[in-house]
This record gives sequence, C-alpha cells and structure tokens, in this order.
Amino acid sequence: MVYVPEQELFDQLYIESEQLGYNTYDHLPLRTQNAKYPFVMIGDTQQIPINYRTAIGGTFTVTLHVWGNGESRYTVSKIMERLAELGGRTINTEHFHFVGRLNREDRQIITDTSVPDTVLKHGILTLVFNLG
Repeated sequence: MVYVPEQELFDQLYIESEQLGYNTYDHLPLRTQNAKYPFVMIGDTQQIPINYRTAIGGTFTVTLHVWGNGESRYTVSKIMERLAELGGRTINTEHFHFVGRLNREDRQIITDTSVPDTVLKHGILTLVFNLG
C-alpha cells in the first residue's frame, strides 16, 4: 500500500474545516451546486521533499480559499483567522505527523468582480507544514 502524505494532509484540513462548521469544497462549486456564501475551498497543494541523513521529510504548502459576498468581509476575515489556527498546530493523520509553521503563513483578502454584477470577497490563506 502506498501512503500519500500530501493527500492525507489535504483530507484532514477538509475534515477540520467542516468540523469548524464551514461549508467546504475541494473545488469551486458549480453553479448547479447552489453554494451559499460564505464557503471554504481547500485548494492547491505543494510538496517539497527534504532529504535527511536517515529519512525523507518534506515541507507542505496548502492554500485555503474563503469566499463571501461583498458585504461579508468581516465574516471572511473571522473564518480565515479560525482556519489559520490550524497552521499553528500539529496535525496527525492515519500515517503521518505534520507540524504547522505559523511563521510561514500568508493571508490576504481581495475583492473579486469577475462575475458580472457581483462583488465577492475572496480570502486566500496559505498554510505551511513540515512532515514530522
């Protein structure tokens, strides 16, 4: 059996987001899914291997997106704050142990007007973990 640390971290962050009470997706919801704002999307991941003398480790970056309507900037900010707490923790999955690197976190909130006649608030939160 092959265990994939990046996928286990992705899955656990998805579970944690849902347990915090947020509507969570692994993709931008389709129009037919009729998603309600605000919602969280667990987005892109990056894995950078680190070779140690007796083992292989890695640094993992996961980008979480928080989407809200134009009037919900404060709500987007609060959700990002709660999700950012995950990046300061140790996350254990079935086969791996990830240590959050709070000092490497990055977050921003932008205004998105790409949908005609719509203003959205888009929070972008990047969390970094080391494979422990």
